[in-house]
Amino acid sequence: MNDSEALSPQTISPTVGRRWLAQEIKRLREAAGLKQSDVAKRLRCNPAKIAHIESMRNAVSGPDLEVMLPFLGVPSERVDWYLQLADIAKEKGWWDGNRAIPEWFSLYIGLEWGASEIRAWDLGFIPGLLQTRTYAESLINDPDFTMSAKPRQQVDARLQRQGALHRDTDALSLHAIVDESVLWRFQGDGTVLNEQVKHLIEMCDHPQVVFQVMPFNAGPGRGHLGSFKWLGFPRANDPGVVYVENQRGCLYLEEPDEITQFNADFDHLSEHALTTHDSKRLLIELLKGG
Repeated sequence: MNDSEALSPQTISPTVGRRWLAQEIKRLREAAGLKQSDVAKRLRCNPAKIAHIESMRNAVSGPDLEVMLPFLGVPSERVDWYLQLADIAKEKGWWDGNRAIPEWFSLYIGLEWGASEIRAWDLGFIPGLLQTRTYAESLINDPDFTMSAKPRQQVDARLQRQGALHRDTDALSLHAIVDESVLWRFQGDGTVLNEQVKHLIEMCDHPQVVFQVMPFNAGPGRGHLGSFKWLGFPRANDPGVVYVENQRGCLYLEEPDEITQFNADFDHLSEHALTTHDSKRLLIELLKGG
Protein backbone atom coordinates (compact mmCIF):
# COMPACT_ATOMS: atom_id res chain seq x y z
CA MET A 1 0.00 0.00 0.00
CA ASN A 2 1.29 3.41 -0.90
CA ASP A 3 2.09 5.65 2.09
CA SER A 4 -0.24 8.35 0.84
CA GLU A 5 -3.08 5.85 0.56
CA ALA A 6 -2.64 4.81 4.18
CA LEU A 7 -3.29 8.35 5.39
CA SER A 8 -6.79 9.25 6.47
CA PRO A 9 -8.27 12.04 4.31
CA GLN A 10 -10.01 13.50 7.36
CA THR A 11 -6.68 14.76 8.69
CA ILE A 12 -6.05 17.24 5.87
CA SER A 13 -7.36 20.56 4.58
CA PRO A 14 -9.34 20.71 1.31
CA THR A 15 -6.49 22.52 -0.44
CA VAL A 16 -3.95 19.89 0.60
CA GLY A 17 -6.44 17.24 -0.47
CA ARG A 18 -6.62 18.77 -3.95
CA ARG A 19 -2.85 18.87 -4.10
CA TRP A 20 -2.45 15.25 -3.06
CA LEU A 21 -5.13 14.05 -5.43
CA ALA A 22 -3.44 15.87 -8.31
CA GLN A 23 -0.09 14.35 -7.31
CA GLU A 24 -1.58 10.88 -7.04
CA ILE A 25 -3.21 11.03 -10.45
CA LYS A 26 0.08 12.06 -12.03
CA ARG A 27 2.02 9.40 -10.06
CA LEU A 28 -0.42 6.65 -11.02
CA ARG A 29 -0.43 7.70 -14.68
CA GLU A 30 3.37 7.73 -14.90
CA ALA A 31 3.64 4.43 -13.03
CA ALA A 32 1.27 2.90 -15.58
CA GLY A 33 3.42 4.24 -18.42
CA LEU A 34 0.58 6.32 -19.79
CA LYS A 35 0.51 9.79 -21.34
CA GLN A 36 -2.03 12.47 -20.49
CA SER A 37 -3.50 11.89 -23.95
CA ASP A 38 -4.06 8.21 -23.09
CA VAL A 39 -6.08 9.12 -20.01
CA ALA A 40 -7.95 11.79 -21.96
CA LYS A 41 -8.90 9.22 -24.60
CA ARG A 42 -10.29 6.93 -21.90
CA LEU A 43 -12.33 9.79 -20.45
CA ARG A 44 -13.25 11.06 -23.93
CA CYS A 45 -11.98 14.54 -23.17
CA ASN A 46 -9.30 16.96 -24.29
CA PRO A 47 -5.77 16.19 -22.96
CA ALA A 48 -5.70 19.74 -21.56
CA LYS A 49 -8.28 18.63 -19.01
CA ILE A 50 -5.90 16.01 -17.62
CA ALA A 51 -3.06 18.54 -17.55
CA HIS A 52 -5.25 20.96 -15.61
CA ILE A 53 -6.23 18.24 -13.12
CA GLU A 54 -2.60 17.29 -12.51
CA SER A 55 -1.61 20.94 -12.02
CA MET A 56 -4.49 21.63 -9.58
CA ARG A 57 -5.97 24.15 -11.99
CA ASN A 58 -9.16 22.08 -12.17
CA ALA A 59 -10.66 19.59 -9.73
CA VAL A 60 -11.47 16.07 -10.84
CA SER A 61 -15.09 14.96 -10.62
CA GLY A 62 -16.21 11.80 -8.89
CA PRO A 63 -17.54 10.17 -12.07
CA ASP A 64 -14.29 10.90 -13.95
CA LEU A 65 -12.30 9.52 -11.03
CA GLU A 66 -14.33 6.30 -11.00
CA VAL A 67 -13.47 5.76 -14.66
CA MET A 68 -9.87 6.93 -14.34
CA LEU A 69 -8.72 4.92 -11.30
CA PRO A 70 -9.24 1.38 -12.65
CA PHE A 71 -7.64 2.52 -15.92
CA LEU A 72 -4.61 3.69 -13.91
CA GLY A 73 -4.35 0.33 -12.16
CA VAL A 74 -5.87 1.19 -8.78
CA PRO A 75 -7.33 -1.97 -7.19
CA SER A 76 -11.05 -1.87 -6.49
CA GLU A 77 -10.59 -1.94 -2.71
CA ARG A 78 -8.62 1.35 -2.87
CA VAL A 79 -11.02 3.29 -5.09
CA ASP A 80 -13.16 4.43 -2.14
CA TRP A 81 -10.09 6.01 -0.52
CA TYR A 82 -9.53 8.22 -3.56
CA LEU A 83 -13.21 9.07 -3.83
CA GLN A 84 -13.22 10.07 -0.17
CA LEU A 85 -10.18 12.24 -0.79
CA ALA A 86 -11.97 13.85 -3.73
CA ASP A 87 -14.96 14.63 -1.52
CA ILE A 88 -12.67 16.31 1.03
CA ALA A 89 -10.96 18.23 -1.78
CA LYS A 90 -14.29 19.68 -2.92
CA GLU A 91 -15.09 21.14 0.49
CA LYS A 92 -14.65 24.84 1.19
CA GLY A 93 -12.16 26.04 3.78
CA TRP A 94 -12.82 29.15 5.87
CA TRP A 95 -10.44 31.01 3.54
CA ASP A 96 -12.31 30.14 0.33
CA GLY A 97 -14.43 33.06 -0.81
CA ASN A 98 -13.28 35.19 2.12
CA ARG A 99 -13.38 38.76 0.79
CA ALA A 100 -10.53 39.75 3.07
CA ILE A 101 -8.19 37.30 1.35
CA PRO A 102 -6.94 38.05 -2.18
CA GLU A 103 -7.65 35.22 -4.61
CA TRP A 104 -3.96 34.74 -5.31
CA PHE A 105 -3.27 34.25 -1.58
CA SER A 106 -6.14 31.83 -0.91
CA LEU A 107 -4.16 28.85 -2.18
CA TYR A 108 -1.32 29.61 0.20
CA ILE A 109 -3.61 29.82 3.24
CA GLY A 110 -5.20 26.49 2.31
CA LEU A 111 -1.76 24.91 2.13
CA GLU A 112 -0.66 26.61 5.35
CA TRP A 113 -3.77 25.37 7.19
CA GLY A 114 -3.07 21.80 6.13
CA ALA A 115 0.71 21.87 6.61
CA SER A 116 2.36 19.94 9.41
CA GLU A 117 5.50 22.08 9.40
CA ILE A 118 6.62 25.48 8.11
CA ARG A 119 10.13 26.89 7.90
CA ALA A 120 9.99 30.65 7.39
CA TRP A 121 12.74 33.17 6.71
CA ASP A 122 11.67 36.82 6.84
CA LEU A 123 13.66 39.92 5.98
CA GLY A 124 10.89 42.49 6.22
CA PHE A 125 8.29 41.72 8.88
CA ILE A 126 7.28 39.43 11.70
CA PRO A 127 5.69 36.31 10.14
CA GLY A 128 1.90 36.53 9.97
CA LEU A 129 1.53 33.47 12.21
CA LEU A 130 3.31 35.36 15.00
CA GLN A 131 1.86 38.85 14.59
CA THR A 132 -0.21 40.62 17.23
CA ARG A 133 -3.44 42.32 16.26
CA THR A 134 -1.98 45.81 16.62
CA TYR A 135 1.12 44.92 14.60
CA ALA A 136 -1.06 43.46 11.84
CA GLU A 137 -3.30 46.53 11.92
CA SER A 138 -0.29 48.81 11.54
CA LEU A 139 0.78 46.92 8.42
CA ILE A 140 -2.64 46.63 6.86
CA ASN A 141 -3.50 50.28 7.50
CA ASP A 142 -0.32 51.29 5.66
CA PRO A 143 -1.43 52.69 2.24
CA ASP A 144 1.25 50.59 0.55
CA PHE A 145 -0.27 47.35 1.84
CA THR A 146 -4.00 48.07 2.06
CA MET A 147 -6.17 45.75 -0.05
CA SER A 148 -9.78 46.03 -1.15
CA ALA A 149 -11.43 44.50 1.92
CA LYS A 150 -11.93 46.39 5.13
CA PRO A 151 -8.76 46.44 7.25
CA ARG A 152 -10.49 44.79 10.21
CA GLN A 153 -11.55 41.84 8.06
CA GLN A 154 -8.00 41.44 6.83
CA VAL A 155 -6.63 41.46 10.37
CA ASP A 156 -9.27 38.97 11.53
CA ALA A 157 -8.32 36.63 8.69
CA ARG A 158 -4.63 36.90 9.54
CA LEU A 159 -5.25 36.09 13.19
CA GLN A 160 -7.53 33.20 12.26
CA ARG A 161 -4.59 31.62 10.43
CA GLN A 162 -2.76 31.43 13.77
CA GLY A 163 -5.28 28.86 14.97
CA ALA A 164 -3.23 26.22 13.13
CA LEU A 165 -0.55 26.56 15.83
CA HIS A 166 -3.02 25.95 18.65
CA ARG A 167 -5.05 22.96 17.46
CA ASP A 168 -5.54 20.19 20.01
CA THR A 169 -4.49 17.61 17.41
CA ASP A 170 -2.23 17.87 14.37
CA ALA A 171 -1.06 21.36 15.33
CA LEU A 172 1.24 23.13 12.90
CA SER A 173 4.93 23.38 13.83
CA LEU A 174 6.64 26.66 12.92
CA HIS A 175 10.37 27.35 12.73
CA ALA A 176 10.73 31.07 12.06
CA ILE A 177 13.94 33.01 11.51
CA VAL A 178 13.79 36.80 11.16
CA ASP A 179 16.47 39.30 10.35
CA GLU A 180 17.33 41.49 13.37
CA SER A 181 16.28 44.58 11.40
CA VAL A 182 12.67 43.34 11.62
CA LEU A 183 12.76 43.89 15.39
CA TRP A 184 13.80 47.50 14.97
CA ARG A 185 11.51 48.42 12.10
CA PHE A 186 8.95 50.85 13.53
CA GLN A 187 5.30 49.87 13.23
CA GLY A 188 2.58 52.23 14.50
CA ASP A 189 3.30 54.05 17.73
CA GLY A 190 5.94 52.92 20.21
CA THR A 191 3.60 50.54 22.02
CA VAL A 192 2.90 48.45 18.92
CA LEU A 193 6.42 47.10 18.57
CA ASN A 194 6.75 46.59 22.33
CA GLU A 195 3.56 44.58 22.38
CA GLN A 196 4.79 42.54 19.43
CA VAL A 197 8.11 41.81 21.12
CA LYS A 198 6.29 40.70 24.30
CA HIS A 199 4.23 38.33 22.20
CA LEU A 200 7.34 36.91 20.54
CA ILE A 201 8.87 36.27 23.97
CA GLU A 202 5.76 34.30 24.93
CA MET A 203 5.77 32.40 21.64
CA CYS A 204 9.40 31.39 22.21
CA ASP A 205 8.02 29.03 24.86
CA HIS A 206 5.22 27.68 22.68
CA PRO A 207 5.73 23.93 22.07
CA GLN A 208 4.98 24.30 18.35
CA VAL A 209 7.30 27.27 17.72
CA VAL A 210 11.04 27.64 17.21
CA PHE A 211 12.06 31.30 16.89
CA GLN A 212 15.50 32.59 15.91
CA VAL A 213 16.96 35.99 15.11
CA MET A 214 19.63 36.55 12.49
CA PRO A 215 21.93 39.15 14.10
CA PHE A 216 23.42 42.11 12.27
CA ASN A 217 26.94 40.77 12.79
CA ALA A 218 26.19 37.49 10.99
CA GLY A 219 27.32 39.04 7.72
CA PRO A 220 25.88 38.50 4.23
CA GLY A 221 24.44 35.21 3.09
CA ARG A 222 21.95 33.68 0.67
CA GLY A 223 19.15 34.80 2.98
CA HIS A 224 19.60 38.33 1.66
CA LEU A 225 18.26 37.13 -1.68
CA GLY A 226 14.77 37.32 -0.20
CA SER A 227 12.21 35.93 2.21
CA PHE A 228 10.71 32.48 1.64
CA LYS A 229 8.71 29.74 3.32
CA TRP A 230 8.87 25.98 3.01
CA LEU A 231 5.67 24.11 3.84
CA GLY A 232 5.82 20.43 4.73
CA PHE A 233 2.86 18.04 4.82
CA PRO A 234 2.01 14.89 6.81
CA ARG A 235 2.60 12.45 3.98
CA ALA A 236 5.61 10.21 3.46
CA ASN A 237 7.85 11.23 0.56
CA ASP A 238 6.11 14.59 0.06
CA PRO A 239 8.94 17.13 -0.43
CA GLY A 240 6.62 20.04 0.36
CA VAL A 241 6.31 23.42 -1.32
CA VAL A 242 8.46 26.56 -1.28
CA TYR A 243 6.45 29.79 -1.29
CA VAL A 244 8.05 33.04 -2.47
CA GLU A 245 6.10 36.29 -2.49
CA ASN A 246 6.86 39.52 -4.32
CA GLN A 247 5.20 42.78 -5.34
CA ARG A 248 3.25 41.18 -8.20
CA GLY A 249 2.07 37.98 -6.53
CA CYS A 250 3.73 34.74 -5.55
CA LEU A 251 5.51 31.61 -6.75
CA TYR A 252 5.05 28.00 -5.65
CA LEU A 253 8.19 25.97 -6.23
CA GLU A 254 7.95 22.17 -6.16
CA GLU A 255 10.83 20.85 -8.25
CA PRO A 256 13.09 18.59 -6.15
CA ASP A 257 16.24 20.62 -6.83
CA GLU A 258 14.44 23.82 -5.84
CA ILE A 259 13.17 22.29 -2.59
CA THR A 260 16.65 20.97 -1.79
CA GLN A 261 18.28 24.36 -2.37
CA PHE A 262 15.82 26.32 -0.23
CA ASN A 263 15.99 23.82 2.61
CA ALA A 264 19.79 23.92 2.47
CA ASP A 265 19.60 27.73 2.62
CA PHE A 266 17.30 27.53 5.62
CA ASP A 267 19.63 25.11 7.41
CA HIS A 268 22.50 27.53 6.79
CA LEU A 269 20.45 30.43 8.12
CA SER A 270 19.52 28.48 11.24
CA GLU A 271 23.14 27.58 11.91
CA HIS A 272 24.24 31.23 11.69
CA ALA A 273 21.28 32.74 13.54
CA LEU A 274 21.20 33.17 17.30
CA THR A 275 20.11 30.10 19.21
CA THR A 276 16.54 30.03 20.46
CA HIS A 277 17.79 30.85 23.97
CA ASP A 278 19.90 33.79 22.78
CA SER A 279 17.11 34.99 20.49
CA LYS A 280 14.72 35.12 23.44
CA ARG A 281 17.35 36.95 25.51
CA LEU A 282 17.74 39.52 22.70
CA LEU A 283 13.99 40.08 22.70
CA ILE A 284 13.99 40.63 26.46
CA GLU A 285 16.86 43.12 26.18
CA LEU A 286 15.11 44.91 23.35
CA LEU A 287 11.93 45.18 25.43
CA LYS A 288 13.83 46.61 28.39
CA GLY A 289 15.54 49.10 26.15
CA GLY A 290 12.19 50.18 24.70
